[in-house]
Amino acid sequence: MGSKILVVDDEPLILSSIRRALSRVGYDVVTASSREEFTSALREGGYALVIMDLHLDDLSREEIMDMARKADSSVRFLVISGSDRIYDMPYLQKPFRIDELRKRVNKILDEHS
Repeated sequence: MGSKILVVDDEPLILSSIRRALSRVGYDVVTASSREEFTSALREGGYALVIMDLHLDDLSREEIMDMARKADSSVRFLVISGSDRIYDMPYLQKPFRIDELRKRVNKILDEHS
């Protein structure tokens, strides 16, 4: 089984698209669309990567990162957003192509393995 990835976004279509795209290439993907789902997913642990949207109603980027790092200090992050560019961490502009997503995820996980 591949690395475990947690995807945090409030758009169901984005969550299902990312889950399918990454599961098909061997990743174990868990999704969360709210603070409650995110905190519940973190209890499972073992995530190598958190893919997160910047614009969530009940979670900020900082909260996601802090909570995930408390669960596992080696976790990596990929930001996905349709509007804001992030320069201090890996980023993917929405809308994105599936092959772009897979390449970015592979690169992040390969760099830190």
